[in-house]
Amino acid sequence: MAEGHNLLSLEQEVRWHHGQTLAAGQVVEFKVWAEVVRQSGGELHVFLPLRDLGIDGVLHRLADGAYIAIQVKGRTELTPAGQVHITVSASSLVDDRALIVAALVDGPELGAMVLVIDEATFRSLAVHDMVDGREYLTAAFEMHSGGTSRWAPHLVARDRLAERLGAAASLPGAGEPSQAGAVDRGRQGFLGEAEVIRRLAESEALALFRPFPDLETVEVLVQHRASGGFAGLQVKTSGWDAANLEERVYFRRSSFRGAPTTWVCVLGWDREAGRFAEDCLLVPSGDVAGLARVEGDWLVLELQPGSARHRRLDDYRVALAGLARRVEALFVPPVRPSR
Repeated sequence: MAEGHNLLSLEQEVRWHHGQTLAAGQVVEFKVWAEVVRQSGGELHVFLPLRDLGIDGVLHRLADGAYIAIQVKGRTELTPAGQVHITVSASSLVDDRALIVAALVDGPELGAMVLVIDEATFRSLAVHDMVDGREYLTAAFEMHSGGTSRWAPHLVARDRLAERLGAAASLPGAGEPSQAGAVDRGRQGFLGEAEVIRRLAESEALALFRPFPDLETVEVLVQHRASGGFAGLQVKTSGWDAANLEERVYFRRSSFRGAPTTWVCVLGWDREAGRFAEDCLLVPSGDVAGLARVEGDWLVLELQPGSARHRRLDDYRVALAGLARRVEALFVPPVRPSR
């Protein structure tokens, strides 16, 4: 069967796209995420968007710290000729560097072959059609390797999907030590993460993602929509009350790795007033080892929440109200003075 098709068949394809893609898309997305986590042994971490801006998810490859934007496309049945037809609107392709992962949902599993291709190449190889003034792109591929189709070089066996994405097995680190007292630190940490997300959501320039499951250093992933760049934030919340003014932030030495794309954001939480301090800290992860002291298996960053100064951390202070602007600025190259 030829990869091109007449206008009537494309209109049928578009109606299917609008009527069933949501359900099929959700099924195939989570099957893809499950496959890459299972196959990689945790080496690929999945971040899902908190607001849909055109990317279905981001994979964090721990081996080199790379972030891979992913668009997942799927079908639940083959054509009579035994092909998988994937039709997408041209406007839904928002990042030429993002990878499209397209697959058939074959019963409880993905199909035997998966298409993995960047958006720019997909755009160049797909059949282009116009329906009701909108441009649609269609790919048609078979469920076997070694064919002569232009899509063949971009097909990978389902069980080698994580390998295609550059994964190698890795184990997550353990959590931080418990601290004395009746403070619910899990709740306190969750409040801090939610506050950072709320502040960053004020910026239209930033897309936000959360890891599922939450297994790694980066707890909030930010993508700068204009440049496509990524910044990962680990959020720490240091609380205080009248009986506890001195707090510590812990990092496990064996698993904490500074990276140019990762920052640590430390918020202060006034337990008695039930509010955050007006300023926070935004520390490049590469600076943490030089600022913290070693305590057994841990790097310990000592703070004095609620005070006017953060000792050696003063240079990293950011107004909480300006956190989104400060994160936006991470993606802007510094201006070099003219000579």
